[in-house]
Amino acid sequence: MSQSFCFYPQLRFFPSKLKWYRTLILAFTLITGLVMLSSTTSADKAVFENSLDGQQVYIYYFYFTPRCDECIIVEEALLKILNGHYSQEVKNKRLIFQIINLSDPDPESKKIIKELRVRRQLLLLVSGDIKINLTRDAFRFAENQYERFRDIMKNAIDQVLSR
Repeated sequence: MSQSFCFYPQLRFFPSKLKWYRTLILAFTLITGLVMLSSTTSADKAVFENSLDGQQVYIYYFYFTPRCDECIIVEEALLKILNGHYSQEVKNKRLIFQIINLSDPDPESKKIIKELRVRRQLLLLVSGDIKINLTRDAFRFAENQYERFRDIMKNAIDQVLSR
């Protein structure tokens, strides 16, 4: 009596067709995944690295399409600060304010969302490795305590610009 892998010698390696199909699907999935990983170009990474240059300071405001009144108030208050106190930096593109719709982002915005791992509404100050989340203070003070909101935003922006 010869020893075999299973009870039926004619099905030595795969006792059922189901296992064969599972193995085939698994192999196809692994090969497809490897091909997709290797096809990621460095051009995509270069575009994002250029958009987050260490010399520039980015203020990203991420929002969802049905915007509440507070969202609009925060945006308007921040634009007022940027145009009033940082107009030269904005003009020289040292300070860039970008508004990104999370509900329907364009391809460039998708790269930024993915790299910064954004999943919710957010006001984020970014320069190189520095990331400062200003969302809580922005929504807390923008409408009723504008002076405090202005001071918090100016301190954060000045801190990052001075580096």
